[in-house]
Parts: sequence; C-alpha cells; structure tokens
Amino acid sequence: MREQLRVALNLIFYQFVERPITKKVRTLKPIHRGSGATDSERYLAELADRTFLDLWSYPNTFNDNRGHKTGDGKELCDLLVVFGNDLLVFSDKSIEWKDNADEAISWKRWYKRAVKKSVQQIRGAERWLKEHPDRIFIDKACMHPLPIDLPEVEHRRVHGIAIALGAEEAGQRHFRGNDGSFVIAPAIKGDAHAPKGSEPCQPFFIGDVDPDGPFVHVFDRRGLDLVMSELDTVSDFVRYLNHRADAIRSGKVVIAENEADLLAFYLQNEDDQGGHVFLVKGERPETKYMIEGGGYERLQARPEYKAKIHANKNSGAWDKLIRLFTKTVLDGTAIAPPDFDVSARDIERALRIMAAEDRTRRRALSGAFIDALETAQSGPHIRFSRSILPAGGDAADPLCAYVFVFLPFPTDVDLERDYEQYREVRSSILATYAYAILRRNKHLKRAIGVAMEGPNSTDHREGSSEDLLMIEVEEWTQELESEIVEREQQHNVMKEGRVTYSGMSAQEYPDVSVSPSNPAVRLTRQQRRAAERLAKKGRQSWP
Repeated sequence: MREQLRVALNLIFYQFVERPITKKVRTLKPIHRGSGATDSERYLAELADRTFLDLWSYPNTFNDNRGHKTGDGKELCDLLVVFGNDLLVFSDKSIEWKDNADEAISWKRWYKRAVKKSVQQIRGAERWLKEHPDRIFIDKACMHPLPIDLPEVEHRRVHGIAIALGAEEAGQRHFRGNDGSFVIAPAIKGDAHAPKGSEPCQPFFIGDVDPDGPFVHVFDRRGLDLVMSELDTVSDFVRYLNHRADAIRSGKVVIAENEADLLAFYLQNEDDQGGHVFLVKGERPETKYMIEGGGYERLQARPEYKAKIHANKNSGAWDKLIRLFTKTVLDGTAIAPPDFDVSARDIERALRIMAAEDRTRRRALSGAFIDALETAQSGPHIRFSRSILPAGGDAADPLCAYVFVFLPFPTDVDLERDYEQYREVRSSILATYAYAILRRNKHLKRAIGVAMEGPNSTDHREGSSEDLLMIEVEEWTQELESEIVEREQQHNVMKEGRVTYSGMSAQEYPDVSVSPSNPAVRLTRQQRRAAERLAKKGRQSWP
C-alpha cells in the first residue's frame, strides 16, 4: 500500500512540473454577520443558526435607502434567510402588554404594534428584495453587501414570518392556565383581528393576518421554539410553512387550540409519497379539521416518536460537517485553489446541497460518514473512501452523489514541499473519486467530495485540513472519459474487485416492537415498507 502511495505521488506531481507551486495562498474575505441588537433578536439569531445554519442566516439586514449621504442604512428585517429559491423574512416585535379594564382594548393595542407592524415591515422587505436585490447589506453602514445571491424573482418563494412577543402572561390569564399560545383560527382575517372602535374581537386568536398578500405566519415564543426544534433543518421547516399556509388560507384547518397541536397533526399524517400533510390518509382532500388540544402531548407519548427523537441524536455529524466548512467561509480562512477564482458564492452552492438534506436523511448520512471514519480508524489503511448515491427519491438533489476520502499524512514518504504537496495529492485523489463515481453513474450530474486526513494521521507542524469540492459533468466526451480512466489508474481508484456498493436509507419513525396489549400503535407508511423489504430479504436465498 505504501509503495502504491509513492507511485501515486510521483505520477501526479510529474504532471505538475511545469506549473509553479508556491506556499502563498489566497484566502476568501471574511463575512461579518450581525448578531441581533436586542435580546429577542439575539435569541432569534441563535435559533436560526441552529436550524438554518450560519451561512444562510443574516440577522439585522439593511438597505441603503437613507435619503441622505450620511447616516446608517434602514433596517430591512430582523432576520433574512436566503436558501436557494427560498427567502425567509423574519420580523421580531417584543411589545409590552398594557393591562386595561377591557381586555379587548389591550389586545387591539398590542396586536397593532406587535403583529400589524411586523406585517408592514415584511411587506416593505418583500418590495425591496424584488426591486433592489443588489442593495441589501449585512451591516448598518451598508459597506458589506449580502454575500449570497438572491434567487431570480420568477423563481423565488418568499415566506413572511412575524414573531410577536410580550402577550404570553396575558394569554395565560385569558385561557386560565394553559401556556398562553395563540389559538389558530383561520376564519379571522386581516383587520378583524383588531377592528376599530368598539367592534368585538377575539383576543389571542390568530388567523390570516393579511389575506390580500402572500401569507404571513405569526408565531409566539413557544410556537416558534417548538416548530424550529421539531423541524430543525431548512427543508423540514420550509415544507411545514408551505403546508401550514395552505391549510390556514384554504380553511382546511377550521381551528387548532395552539401551534403545538397544529404541528402534531401535521407530523402524524402523510401523503402517498410519505411526506407530511394536513390530511388524514383515506379521507377526501376537501375534508376540514377541528384540531383539539392535547395532540402534541399524545404524540410525545407514542413509542414511534420516542424512537425518532432517540435516532435523531445520531444525525448531528452531518450538521457538524457542514459547519466545519461554513465556519471557514465566514471567518475568511477558506483557501481558494491555485489558478481558480473561487468565491463564497461558489462554495455556498455545494454546501447548500448538503444543508438541504432533511433531518431523516441527515441521520442516514451521518451514519454513513461516521461508519466510514470508524472503518478508516480500524486498521492500517493508507487510504479509505466511501461513495453515497442518491436513492429512494428523498435526496435533496437526486442527481448528486457524495464522496468521502480519508488520506493520512504519510510518515515514510519524503515530500519535497511537505504538507502543501500532500494536500494537492489528496485534492487530486478526491477529484478522481468524484469523477469516477459520475463516470459509472452517468445519470448523475454532480458529485460533492470531502477529504480529510483521517483518524490515523500523524501530527505535523502544518496542522490539519479538510477539502471540499463539487464536480459537475453535463456531457461526457471521449476525451474527458479517457482522462478520467487514466487518472483512476494512476491513483488506483475504483479498482475492480475492491469496490463495494451499498444502499443508504432511513425512515423518520423507526420501527418499534408492537405490544399485543397496545393495539393502538400504528406503523407509518415508511415503516410498513421497511418491514416488507425486510421480510422479502429474509425469503431470499443467498449463495
């Protein structure tokens, strides 16, 4: 194995003889994000970082609509999340509740300042994002433009989210003991939430706050906490927002006691593809639902739910892997490859595919990554790799494969340029694996590769490093294919007889043992399919 590494080193760097290589490297410019100006804004920023990850969350964004040559920019919104075609516009208002002898008066005054003002800010942000996409900044002085490209207007999906705080204790008094969360009441629309004068209203009931424009979600603190903890990836969260907006605006949900029960109903029902919906399986699409209280507590008590929460604890490796690279982009410590004009926007695209994986897929991907890492550690491997192909139709990008390569820094090979030379070899090997996977699976269009030194690497004065790349092939020419075949031979990559293909799958609610004394426990569609596959596998005879 070590002799093979020497051969690979000699071959790959023989090709680089005419290319000057220097230790001088170019790093990307750091990105200085805001952190929130108030306690509630800082809390929102921290919550968003955990759910959407830091490269896509920008607290306190500004526009340069100052009206004069000096002074600060105008705040666009309290938090802007830019993720592919999805724009999440958050407006956070923490308004003190003023008690009045007439509770309706207190509600109307609070609602207008906490909810209506947020809706106005969101509408203003939507207009600015549409009309001036190049005039959005992440600092008050408007010196640093938003470092991520906004999607084209015709493709973007804007989600308005109003966070209304300050009425929790009053809500508890009103409802005599519950958590004080808003009742979801879709029949209440627009100004009917807080009508003028003495017209009656329903305090602490929230429906469609601005029916004449794109739907605006309204959350209190408990509702936001719950939704962003249960749906803690951008894909899961945005999917819920889409279904939630449709369920409320269409009247499919007549009433829900609080956000927790609305969420519990959604999490327990699936469509034919296994995705969550506001429709009980087998019922007519036009069915309407009155969602009673206690649904979330009942969900938490189900063994399937408990198994899901336990299984999700093993999904954090994927999040950490993404953060490993987003941190270098934000800190300005990411190194651009020689001879390539790489920007934060280029790196973001690859990381966005990784971050678009939902929590269930991240659980499986984390398992695959950890297993590869442990396998690399279990023996005297000089190099270990693992490739993951999209399967099952639930991948974030069904045309993208993942490749992991672990290559320890060699201790018995003298490198003329030490760590710099090792890293260039490792990057070349990683690229070769990525191309090799695409060559063998030509229905795929791209591969994302991650390379590390691995757990068996020896310390050295240069420190450790990680590589990230994304390779795309729109069309395979004979010349390109011949070059990749040659590189595979040089690096001893994907050699016949040494490659093992394995599937990767996970189900949101892991299978649980159904007790005869508990016939109420029902398997989800995913669980039934998994059981059928297992039974089929057991009937097969293997040589």
